[in-house]
Amino acid sequence: MARKVEIKHNKLIVAAIDFGTTYSGYAFCTRDDYSKNPDDPKMGVREWSEGSYKTTKAPTCVLFTPEQKFDSFGYDAMSKFRTNSDKKDYSKWYYFEHFKMMLFKEKDMLGNETMIEESLELNNPELKKKMKAVEVFAAVIAYFKKDLLQTKEQRGTTIKEKDIQWVITVPAIWDLKAKQFMREAAKKGGISHDQLTLALEPEAASMHCRRVPVGITEESDGGRNIALMDVGSKYIVLDQGGGTTDIAVHEVTGKNTLKEINQACGGHWGGITVNGEFYSFLIKLLGGDVINEVKINSPSDYFQLLYNFEHVKTSFTSEHMTDSNQHQTVRIPISWLQSYQMVTDCKLKDAMKQGMYVGKAYLSGADKLRIKNSLFRTFFDYSIDNVTEILASVLSKRELKEVETILIVGGHSKSTILTDAIMKKFGSRYGVVIPKNPEIAVLKGAVLFGFEPDIITSRVARYTYGIAMQRPFISGVDPESKRKFLINGLVDNVFDKHVEIGQVVNIGEFQKDHDYVPASKDYKGVHFEFYATESKNPKYVTDDGCSCIGVLYFELSDKSNRKDLKLKLYASGTEIMAVITEKSTDIQTEGYFSLLG
Repeated sequence: MARKVEIKHNKLIVAAIDFGTTYSGYAFCTRDDYSKNPDDPKMGVREWSEGSYKTTKAPTCVLFTPEQKFDSFGYDAMSKFRTNSDKKDYSKWYYFEHFKMMLFKEKDMLGNETMIEESLELNNPELKKKMKAVEVFAAVIAYFKKDLLQTKEQRGTTIKEKDIQWVITVPAIWDLKAKQFMREAAKKGGISHDQLTLALEPEAASMHCRRVPVGITEESDGGRNIALMDVGSKYIVLDQGGGTTDIAVHEVTGKNTLKEINQACGGHWGGITVNGEFYSFLIKLLGGDVINEVKINSPSDYFQLLYNFEHVKTSFTSEHMTDSNQHQTVRIPISWLQSYQMVTDCKLKDAMKQGMYVGKAYLSGADKLRIKNSLFRTFFDYSIDNVTEILASVLSKRELKEVETILIVGGHSKSTILTDAIMKKFGSRYGVVIPKNPEIAVLKGAVLFGFEPDIITSRVARYTYGIAMQRPFISGVDPESKRKFLINGLVDNVFDKHVEIGQVVNIGEFQKDHDYVPASKDYKGVHFEFYATESKNPKYVTDDGCSCIGVLYFELSDKSNRKDLKLKLYASGTEIMAVITEKSTDIQTEGYFSLLG
């Protein structure tokens, strides 16, 4: 097999899904439209309706029937469950929102059997309803697929499923298990392996901004237009989404090509953390018993208050801080006030006249929770503090001293509270660029990536990857204690390194072959345990920090009694692929690591 991997396709349509923590959507483009204008191709972006308003993404909310059958997604699911206008009893239904975060928070526990709890988060574990996480994700992907096909049919265009190449965006900081989980969900949602590409979110956003030189926020000195950067220019991509913060560093290598020059990093510091700080405020203000009472008896109103806060949060800007004594108003459903009085035997309006929030928050009229701007601003602190700290850490690296620009994208980048804080800390040294409609930069870039996955020429390995193997004892390398535990005269659990953390891996190129010999020549198949670690030179897979993240199984041919093997990895893609070669027959087999239990 050639040393290069073919990563392009000839599908007639590319459809990209941006599966976000708080909002999700999809876009599509035909090959014909892409060929006519690859720099700014005509794309269809699905619009969603909330009353009279149109949005380019819908809330990542999904509702299932008591039989765990998909019912609705987005505004439809939210409206049914939160406002309950049809007066149904949804107590036995399943409602999920913000569930993408589990792929980051519970990455070590991911598997086909991993369960996800409904979003109500009741204190009593026995009352919590659960579904298989992969089924929840698969249902949303299947809905997007069906919606696209129906949309094209309604427009008089009949397309076949086999003509679509799907792209699903994933955070760059996700590990291989989370990526494989998304691929498994897509398969269950009706998208085959050979019709799916995973795109890293900051890379997709970077591609979009390199192609479309419009709508750039500029500094007084003229700013820095990402699309017009010269070869060799380096810039940071800060993808500030609803759930995660992704930070990548890119270098321009050509008119439409980029390479990654630093390991992607980030954390759980997206817009949803602002909601989390508001929730902590509610716990301190009302008490956990009151909140649990609302969850049990008025779940629709529980979500309605959080949704009301979301609306106020997105409209809160730095301009509000010109008068920190003014207030933001969050409407609080009456059931919350009734629950507070029932649990505490006191009216909330009276209770707020004393306590820790006197002068900072009060209740006005029947349902208006007034929060002083200075207090409301603190809800953003956790996100801002962590984002600016990690940006400073990345920018302090000596090898990144030539970086001059920070590109900010993602839904949470629409918050001027966040962007002004970044400008204040870094604006004197770096150009800060925010594209028009930053919330769909990832989505549109993912469509571009679907047509030209070789736009990215190289990436930087986030982990050291290797295979568990046995080999003879080596004096001076292996500790003498290993002699006591030899298996058939061999040292067990040796970490055979294929890729080193921080290593530059070129797109389309395999790593060097490694030789392996099965324990018995009679084996009909062989499996390889695949390990990852942040250590550069682990000796054994049992070292601290090493974790088995998957198994690769190959069936062997029966054409030769010799079963000596060569294994090489393709580690520069968004996923890792392996090719095994039987030395005596030159028979080669491709395979992806099974990363789910």
